[in-house]
Amino acid sequence: MKKKSLSLIALLGVFALNNAQIGIGINNLSPAATLDILASNATGTSTNIDGLLIPRVDRQRAQSMSAVPVSTLIYVNSIATGTLAGTAVNIDAAGYYYFNGTAWTKLVPSLNIYNSNGSITSGTRTVSTGGNLLNFVNGGNSVRINTAGTEGSLIAAGSSRGGLSLAGGSGNIDYFVDNAGAAQFNSSGNATKLSIGSTTATPIAFKANGTERITILSGGNVGVGNAAPNTKLEITSGTANTSGTILTNLNSASPIGAGQTLGVDATGNVITVANPTPANVTTASVNSTTGASYNVNDTTVTLIPGTTQSITIPAGGKALFINFMLGIDYGNNPAGSGASYYEARLYIDGAATDCYMRTQEYGPGGLSAQFSFNTVKFLTAGNHTVDVRMTRTFNNGIASGTNMVCAPISMSFNATYLN
Repeated sequence: MKKKSLSLIALLGVFALNNAQIGIGINNLSPAATLDILASNATGTSTNIDGLLIPRVDRQRAQSMSAVPVSTLIYVNSIATGTLAGTAVNIDAAGYYYFNGTAWTKLVPSLNIYNSNGSITSGTRTVSTGGNLLNFVNGGNSVRINTAGTEGSLIAAGSSRGGLSLAGGSGNIDYFVDNAGAAQFNSSGNATKLSIGSTTATPIAFKANGTERITILSGGNVGVGNAAPNTKLEITSGTANTSGTILTNLNSASPIGAGQTLGVDATGNVITVANPTPANVTTASVNSTTGASYNVNDTTVTLIPGTTQSITIPAGGKALFINFMLGIDYGNNPAGSGASYYEARLYIDGAATDCYMRTQEYGPGGLSAQFSFNTVKFLTAGNHTVDVRMTRTFNNGIASGTNMVCAPISMSFNATYLN
Protein backbone atom coordinates (compact mmCIF):
# COMPACT_ATOMS: atom_id res chain seq x y z
CA MET A 1 0.00 0.00 0.00
CA LYS A 2 2.85 2.41 0.76
CA LYS A 3 4.41 1.84 -2.60
CA LYS A 4 1.10 2.43 -4.31
CA SER A 5 0.60 5.74 -2.48
CA LEU A 6 4.03 6.99 -3.54
CA SER A 7 3.29 6.15 -7.13
CA LEU A 8 0.09 8.22 -6.97
CA ILE A 9 1.97 11.15 -5.39
CA ALA A 10 4.62 10.94 -8.09
CA LEU A 11 1.93 10.88 -10.73
CA LEU A 12 0.26 13.99 -9.26
CA GLY A 13 3.65 15.64 -9.17
CA VAL A 14 4.11 15.01 -12.83
CA PHE A 15 0.79 16.63 -13.50
CA ALA A 16 1.83 19.56 -11.31
CA LEU A 17 5.13 20.02 -13.18
CA ASN A 18 3.48 19.81 -16.57
CA ASN A 19 0.79 22.27 -15.58
CA ALA A 20 2.49 24.51 -13.02
CA GLN A 21 0.96 27.66 -14.38
CA ILE A 22 -2.63 26.32 -14.56
CA GLY A 23 -3.39 23.51 -12.10
CA ILE A 24 -3.77 19.80 -11.77
CA GLY A 25 -5.69 17.80 -14.30
CA ILE A 26 -6.84 14.22 -13.80
CA ASN A 27 -7.66 12.55 -17.08
CA ASN A 28 -7.21 16.06 -18.40
CA LEU A 29 -4.10 17.53 -20.02
CA SER A 30 -5.50 21.06 -19.98
CA PRO A 31 -6.98 21.69 -16.51
CA ALA A 32 -9.20 24.76 -16.33
CA ALA A 33 -8.94 25.16 -12.55
CA THR A 34 -6.64 24.31 -9.69
CA LEU A 35 -8.02 20.77 -9.83
CA ASP A 36 -9.85 19.63 -12.95
CA ILE A 37 -11.07 16.03 -13.01
CA LEU A 38 -12.58 14.51 -16.11
CA ALA A 39 -14.68 11.36 -15.90
CA SER A 40 -13.16 8.29 -17.49
CA ASN A 41 -16.46 7.59 -19.13
CA ALA A 42 -18.55 10.77 -19.39
CA THR A 43 -21.19 9.02 -21.48
CA GLY A 44 -22.33 5.56 -22.32
CA THR A 45 -23.20 2.51 -20.28
CA SER A 46 -19.86 1.70 -18.66
CA THR A 47 -20.11 0.31 -15.13
CA ASN A 48 -16.77 1.81 -14.07
CA ILE A 49 -17.03 4.22 -11.16
CA ASP A 50 -16.26 7.88 -11.80
CA GLY A 51 -16.43 10.53 -9.08
CA LEU A 52 -14.72 12.15 -6.10
CA LEU A 53 -14.77 10.22 -2.84
CA ILE A 54 -14.80 12.60 0.18
CA PRO A 55 -13.39 11.38 3.53
CA ARG A 56 -16.09 9.49 5.52
CA VAL A 57 -16.17 9.90 9.30
CA ASP A 58 -18.72 9.47 12.11
CA ARG A 59 -20.00 12.36 14.22
CA GLN A 60 -17.61 11.58 17.09
CA ARG A 61 -14.61 11.85 14.76
CA ALA A 62 -15.81 15.15 13.27
CA GLN A 63 -16.50 16.49 16.76
CA SER A 64 -12.98 15.54 17.89
CA MET A 65 -11.10 17.37 15.12
CA SER A 66 -9.32 20.55 16.15
CA ALA A 67 -7.81 23.50 14.25
CA VAL A 68 -9.92 22.57 11.23
CA PRO A 69 -9.33 24.90 8.28
CA VAL A 70 -12.33 26.76 6.93
CA SER A 71 -14.02 25.01 3.97
CA THR A 72 -12.86 21.53 4.95
CA LEU A 73 -15.34 19.05 3.48
CA ILE A 74 -16.31 15.70 5.04
CA TYR A 75 -19.11 13.16 4.80
CA VAL A 76 -20.62 12.08 8.15
CA ASN A 77 -21.78 8.53 7.71
CA SER A 78 -23.10 7.93 11.25
CA ILE A 79 -24.56 9.98 14.11
CA ALA A 80 -24.66 7.01 16.48
CA THR A 81 -21.62 8.49 18.20
CA GLY A 82 -20.91 11.98 19.47
CA THR A 83 -23.46 14.61 20.48
CA LEU A 84 -25.20 17.67 19.09
CA ALA A 85 -22.75 20.03 20.77
CA GLY A 86 -19.66 22.07 20.06
CA THR A 87 -18.52 21.95 16.46
CA ALA A 88 -21.02 19.11 15.84
CA VAL A 89 -24.07 21.15 16.92
CA ASN A 90 -25.49 20.96 13.37
CA ILE A 91 -24.69 17.29 12.69
CA ASP A 92 -28.13 15.74 13.18
CA ALA A 93 -28.13 13.41 10.17
CA ALA A 94 -25.75 11.67 7.79
CA GLY A 95 -24.58 13.88 4.92
CA TYR A 96 -21.98 16.29 3.61
CA TYR A 97 -20.68 18.96 6.00
CA TYR A 98 -18.17 21.79 5.60
CA PHE A 99 -16.40 23.70 8.34
CA ASN A 100 -17.37 27.37 8.52
CA GLY A 101 -14.70 28.32 11.05
CA THR A 102 -16.92 27.62 14.04
CA ALA A 103 -18.91 24.45 13.40
CA TRP A 104 -19.63 21.81 10.83
CA THR A 105 -22.47 23.00 8.59
CA LYS A 106 -24.64 21.03 6.20
CA LEU A 107 -23.43 21.50 2.70
CA VAL A 108 -27.02 21.89 1.51
CA PRO A 109 -29.21 22.60 4.62
CA SER A 110 -32.67 21.01 4.47
CA LEU A 111 -35.55 23.47 4.26
CA ASN A 112 -37.95 23.50 7.27
CA ILE A 113 -40.62 25.72 8.81
CA TYR A 114 -38.12 27.07 11.30
CA ASN A 115 -35.75 28.76 8.83
CA SER A 116 -37.53 29.10 5.49
CA ASN A 117 -40.79 29.09 3.58
CA GLY A 118 -41.65 26.38 1.13
CA SER A 119 -44.39 24.94 -1.05
CA ILE A 120 -45.88 21.52 -1.73
CA THR A 121 -45.11 20.82 -5.35
CA SER A 122 -47.17 17.65 -5.70
CA GLY A 123 -49.20 15.13 -3.75
CA THR A 124 -50.43 15.26 -0.17
CA ARG A 125 -48.26 15.63 2.90
CA THR A 126 -49.25 13.90 6.13
CA VAL A 127 -47.84 14.74 9.55
CA SER A 128 -48.11 11.79 11.91
CA THR A 129 -47.99 12.99 15.50
CA GLY A 130 -47.91 9.57 17.11
CA GLY A 131 -50.39 10.74 19.74
CA ASN A 132 -48.37 13.88 20.54
CA LEU A 133 -49.50 17.51 20.56
CA LEU A 134 -48.44 19.89 17.83
CA ASN A 135 -48.03 23.07 19.81
CA PHE A 136 -47.19 26.57 18.53
CA VAL A 137 -46.11 28.66 21.51
CA ASN A 138 -45.39 32.36 21.91
CA GLY A 139 -44.87 33.13 25.56
CA GLY A 140 -48.11 32.42 27.40
CA ASN A 141 -50.09 32.09 24.16
CA SER A 142 -50.41 28.90 22.16
CA VAL A 143 -52.25 27.14 19.36
CA ARG A 144 -52.42 23.38 19.82
CA ILE A 145 -53.46 20.61 17.46
CA ASN A 146 -54.36 17.49 19.38
CA THR A 147 -54.78 14.06 17.74
CA ALA A 148 -54.18 11.96 20.86
CA GLY A 149 -56.21 8.83 21.51
CA THR A 150 -59.73 9.15 20.08
CA GLU A 151 -59.79 12.95 20.19
CA GLY A 152 -59.00 15.50 17.56
CA SER A 153 -59.09 19.13 18.67
CA LEU A 154 -57.80 22.59 17.91
CA ILE A 155 -57.13 24.78 20.93
CA ALA A 156 -56.24 28.48 20.77
CA ALA A 157 -55.24 29.73 24.22
CA GLY A 158 -54.22 33.32 24.89
CA SER A 159 -53.49 35.25 28.04
CA SER A 160 -55.98 37.94 26.93
CA ARG A 161 -57.89 36.38 24.05
CA GLY A 162 -58.38 33.03 22.38
CA GLY A 163 -60.10 33.01 19.05
CA LEU A 164 -60.72 31.46 15.66
CA SER A 165 -61.44 33.48 12.53
CA LEU A 166 -62.79 32.02 9.29
CA ALA A 167 -62.71 34.14 6.15
CA GLY A 168 -64.21 33.55 2.73
CA GLY A 169 -63.48 36.51 0.48
CA SER A 170 -64.88 39.48 2.39
CA GLY A 171 -67.13 37.37 4.62
CA ASN A 172 -65.93 36.56 8.11
CA ILE A 173 -66.97 34.51 11.13
CA ASP A 174 -65.11 35.21 14.37
CA TYR A 175 -65.19 33.12 17.54
CA PHE A 176 -63.37 34.55 20.52
CA VAL A 177 -63.37 34.89 24.27
CA ASP A 178 -61.68 37.70 26.16
CA ASN A 179 -60.22 37.41 29.62
CA ALA A 180 -63.00 38.53 32.03
CA GLY A 181 -65.12 39.43 28.99
CA ALA A 182 -68.06 38.01 27.06
CA ALA A 183 -67.51 35.07 24.71
CA GLN A 184 -68.68 36.06 21.23
CA PHE A 185 -69.61 34.49 17.91
CA ASN A 186 -69.95 37.15 15.20
CA SER A 187 -70.27 37.36 11.43
CA SER A 188 -69.13 40.35 9.41
CA GLY A 189 -68.29 41.42 5.89
CA ASN A 190 -70.47 40.70 2.88
CA ALA A 191 -72.00 37.39 4.02
CA THR A 192 -75.75 37.52 3.32
CA LYS A 193 -76.85 35.41 6.30
CA LEU A 194 -75.58 33.81 9.49
CA SER A 195 -77.16 30.35 9.43
CA ILE A 196 -76.84 28.24 12.58
CA GLY A 197 -78.30 24.77 12.73
CA SER A 198 -78.12 21.17 11.61
CA THR A 199 -78.60 19.48 8.25
CA THR A 200 -80.01 16.28 9.77
CA ALA A 201 -83.15 15.45 11.77
CA THR A 202 -81.38 15.98 15.08
CA PRO A 203 -82.78 18.74 17.33
CA ILE A 204 -80.88 21.88 18.30
CA ALA A 205 -80.57 22.79 21.97
CA PHE A 206 -79.31 25.98 23.67
CA LYS A 207 -77.88 25.70 27.15
CA ALA A 208 -77.55 28.15 30.03
CA ASN A 209 -75.79 27.28 33.28
CA GLY A 210 -75.29 23.73 32.03
CA THR A 211 -79.01 23.07 31.40
CA GLU A 212 -80.84 22.97 28.07
CA ARG A 213 -83.25 25.92 28.06
CA ILE A 214 -84.42 26.21 24.42
CA THR A 215 -84.98 23.30 22.02
CA ILE A 216 -85.74 23.39 18.29
CA LEU A 217 -87.02 20.12 16.83
CA SER A 218 -86.37 19.05 13.24
CA GLY A 219 -89.96 19.89 12.30
CA GLY A 220 -89.59 23.49 13.53
CA ASN A 221 -91.35 23.24 16.91
CA VAL A 222 -89.66 25.44 19.50
CA GLY A 223 -89.72 24.66 23.20
CA VAL A 224 -88.77 27.07 25.97
CA GLY A 225 -88.18 25.05 29.11
CA ASN A 226 -89.56 22.09 27.16
CA ALA A 227 -87.39 19.54 25.33
CA ALA A 228 -90.34 18.02 23.38
CA PRO A 229 -92.61 20.89 22.19
CA ASN A 230 -95.87 19.83 20.52
CA THR A 231 -96.60 23.14 18.78
CA LYS A 232 -94.63 25.78 16.91
CA LEU A 233 -93.98 27.49 20.25
CA GLU A 234 -94.50 25.84 23.62
CA ILE A 235 -93.45 27.55 26.83
CA THR A 236 -93.18 25.60 30.07
CA SER A 237 -92.80 28.10 32.90
CA GLY A 238 -92.48 25.49 35.63
CA THR A 239 -95.01 27.37 37.80
CA ALA A 240 -98.70 26.47 37.88
CA ASN A 241 -101.09 29.10 36.47
CA THR A 242 -98.17 31.20 35.25
CA SER A 243 -97.69 31.49 31.49
CA GLY A 244 -94.01 32.33 31.59
CA THR A 245 -94.59 35.09 29.04
CA ILE A 246 -94.39 38.81 29.77
CA LEU A 247 -95.02 41.51 27.16
CA THR A 248 -92.92 44.22 28.76
CA ASN A 249 -94.24 47.08 26.65
CA LEU A 250 -97.86 45.93 26.68
CA ASN A 251 -99.68 45.94 30.00
CA SER A 252 -102.96 46.96 31.55
CA ALA A 253 -101.91 50.60 31.48
CA SER A 254 -101.20 50.53 27.74
CA PRO A 255 -103.69 51.97 25.25
CA ILE A 256 -105.85 49.25 23.69
CA GLY A 257 -106.04 49.32 19.90
CA ALA A 258 -108.18 47.45 17.41
CA GLY A 259 -107.80 43.66 17.35
CA GLN A 260 -108.86 40.51 19.09
CA THR A 261 -108.70 39.59 22.75
CA LEU A 262 -106.32 36.73 23.62
CA GLY A 263 -107.19 33.83 25.87
CA VAL A 264 -106.24 30.21 26.54
CA ASP A 265 -108.20 27.03 25.98
CA ALA A 266 -108.38 23.98 28.26
CA THR A 267 -105.02 22.63 27.00
CA GLY A 268 -103.18 25.93 27.32
CA ASN A 269 -103.27 26.95 23.65
CA VAL A 270 -103.41 30.69 23.09
CA ILE A 271 -106.60 31.54 21.18
CA THR A 272 -108.47 34.66 20.12
CA VAL A 273 -111.65 35.53 21.95
CA ALA A 274 -114.48 37.43 20.32
CA ASN A 275 -114.33 41.04 21.38
CA PRO A 276 -117.35 42.05 23.50
CA THR A 277 -119.92 44.28 21.90
CA PRO A 278 -119.85 47.73 23.47
CA ALA A 279 -122.49 47.86 26.16
CA ASN A 280 -125.77 49.62 25.49
CA VAL A 281 -127.92 50.68 28.42
CA THR A 282 -131.62 49.98 27.94
CA THR A 283 -133.94 51.47 30.54
CA ALA A 284 -137.69 51.21 30.87
CA SER A 285 -138.95 53.78 33.39
CA VAL A 286 -142.05 55.34 34.86
CA ASN A 287 -141.86 58.71 36.54
CA SER A 288 -145.13 60.23 37.67
CA THR A 289 -146.55 62.67 40.22
CA THR A 290 -150.13 62.54 38.93
CA GLY A 291 -150.87 58.81 38.92
CA ALA A 292 -154.46 57.68 39.28
CA SER A 293 -155.73 56.70 42.71
CA TYR A 294 -156.50 53.03 43.37
CA ASN A 295 -158.12 50.90 46.07
CA VAL A 296 -156.20 48.38 48.20
CA ASN A 297 -157.74 45.74 50.52
CA ASP A 298 -156.80 42.41 52.06
CA THR A 299 -158.67 40.12 49.68
CA THR A 300 -157.07 41.03 46.36
CA VAL A 301 -153.75 42.17 44.93
CA THR A 302 -154.12 45.48 43.14
CA LEU A 303 -151.94 46.54 40.18
CA ILE A 304 -150.51 50.01 40.77
CA PRO A 305 -151.54 52.01 37.72
CA GLY A 306 -148.65 53.09 35.49
CA THR A 307 -146.12 50.51 36.70
CA THR A 308 -146.60 47.92 33.93
CA GLN A 309 -143.56 47.77 31.60
CA SER A 310 -142.71 45.47 28.69
CA ILE A 311 -139.03 44.36 28.53
CA THR A 312 -137.40 42.52 25.59
CA ILE A 313 -134.29 40.66 26.70
CA PRO A 314 -131.71 39.91 23.92
CA ALA A 315 -130.25 36.44 23.19
CA GLY A 316 -128.18 35.03 26.01
CA GLY A 317 -130.23 36.54 28.78
CA LYS A 318 -129.40 39.62 30.81
CA ALA A 319 -129.45 40.88 34.35
CA LEU A 320 -132.32 43.28 35.01
CA PHE A 321 -131.71 46.04 37.52
CA ILE A 322 -134.94 47.14 39.29
CA ASN A 323 -135.42 50.36 41.21
CA PHE A 324 -138.86 51.28 42.62
CA MET A 325 -139.97 54.23 44.74
CA LEU A 326 -143.60 55.18 45.55
CA GLY A 327 -145.03 57.91 47.75
CA ILE A 328 -148.81 57.81 48.49
CA ASP A 329 -151.47 59.49 50.58
CA TYR A 330 -154.09 57.30 52.19
CA GLY A 331 -157.18 58.97 50.72
CA ASN A 332 -159.92 57.85 53.23
CA ASN A 333 -160.31 56.86 56.84
CA PRO A 334 -162.25 53.55 57.11
CA ALA A 335 -163.37 52.39 60.52
CA GLY A 336 -160.52 50.87 62.50
CA SER A 337 -157.80 52.29 60.28
CA GLY A 338 -154.51 53.64 61.62
CA ALA A 339 -152.65 50.41 62.47
CA SER A 340 -152.97 48.24 59.32
CA TYR A 341 -150.03 46.96 57.21
CA TYR A 342 -149.67 47.47 53.44
CA GLU A 343 -147.26 45.79 50.98
CA ALA A 344 -145.88 46.74 47.54
CA ARG A 345 -144.36 43.73 45.65
CA LEU A 346 -142.55 43.25 42.31
CA TYR A 347 -144.21 40.97 39.76
CA ILE A 348 -142.53 39.52 36.64
CA ASP A 349 -144.71 38.00 33.92
CA GLY A 350 -147.62 38.04 36.39
CA ALA A 351 -145.77 36.06 39.09
CA ALA A 352 -144.90 37.49 42.47
CA THR A 353 -141.20 37.78 43.27
CA ASP A 354 -139.39 37.86 46.57
CA CYS A 355 -138.80 41.60 46.25
CA TYR A 356 -141.26 43.67 48.28
CA MET A 357 -141.72 46.27 51.06
CA ARG A 358 -144.31 46.50 53.90
CA THR A 359 -145.21 49.57 55.94
CA GLN A 360 -147.71 50.30 58.71
CA GLU A 361 -150.13 53.21 58.86
CA TYR A 362 -149.21 55.89 61.30
CA GLY A 363 -152.32 56.64 63.28
CA PRO A 364 -155.93 57.22 62.26
CA GLY A 365 -156.32 58.72 58.85
CA GLY A 366 -153.16 57.03 57.61
CA LEU A 367 -151.55 60.20 56.39
CA SER A 368 -148.81 59.20 53.85
CA ALA A 369 -146.52 56.23 53.23
CA GLN A 370 -143.29 55.51 51.33
CA PHE A 371 -142.42 52.26 49.52
CA SER A 372 -139.03 51.56 47.89
CA PHE A 373 -136.93 48.55 46.87
CA ASN A 374 -133.97 47.66 44.62
CA THR A 375 -133.07 44.27 43.15
CA VAL A 376 -131.38 42.41 40.31
CA LYS A 377 -133.20 39.70 38.38
CA PHE A 378 -131.74 37.43 35.67
CA LEU A 379 -134.15 36.91 32.79
CA THR A 380 -134.01 34.64 29.76
CA ALA A 381 -134.08 36.06 26.28
CA GLY A 382 -137.45 37.16 25.03
CA ASN A 383 -140.36 39.42 26.03
CA HIS A 384 -141.24 39.97 29.69
CA THR A 385 -143.65 42.14 31.68
CA VAL A 386 -142.79 43.74 34.99
CA ASP A 387 -145.11 45.64 37.34
CA VAL A 388 -145.73 46.45 41.01
CA ARG A 389 -148.83 45.40 42.95
CA MET A 390 -150.23 46.22 46.46
CA THR A 391 -152.31 44.48 49.12
CA ARG A 392 -153.17 44.90 52.80
CA THR A 393 -151.37 42.16 54.67
CA PHE A 394 -152.71 42.86 58.19
CA ASN A 395 -156.14 44.45 58.77
CA ASN A 396 -155.50 45.21 62.47
CA GLY A 397 -159.00 46.63 63.17
CA ILE A 398 -160.30 47.21 59.63
CA ALA A 399 -163.05 44.92 58.42
CA SER A 400 -161.88 42.45 55.77
CA GLY A 401 -162.60 43.59 52.22
CA THR A 402 -162.71 47.27 53.21
CA ASN A 403 -160.93 49.43 50.61
CA MET A 404 -158.23 51.96 51.39
CA VAL A 405 -157.90 54.65 48.73
CA CYS A 406 -154.24 55.21 47.76
CA ALA A 407 -153.41 58.44 45.94
CA PRO A 408 -149.86 58.50 44.42
CA ILE A 409 -147.81 61.55 45.37
CA SER A 410 -144.69 60.45 43.41
CA MET A 411 -143.56 57.31 41.60
CA SER A 412 -140.35 56.12 39.94
CA PHE A 413 -140.01 52.62 38.53
CA ASN A 414 -136.91 51.83 36.46
CA ALA A 415 -136.01 48.51 34.83
CA THR A 416 -132.52 48.60 33.27
CA TYR A 417 -130.26 46.07 31.54
CA LEU A 418 -126.97 46.23 29.60
CA ASN A 419 -126.52 44.80 26.11
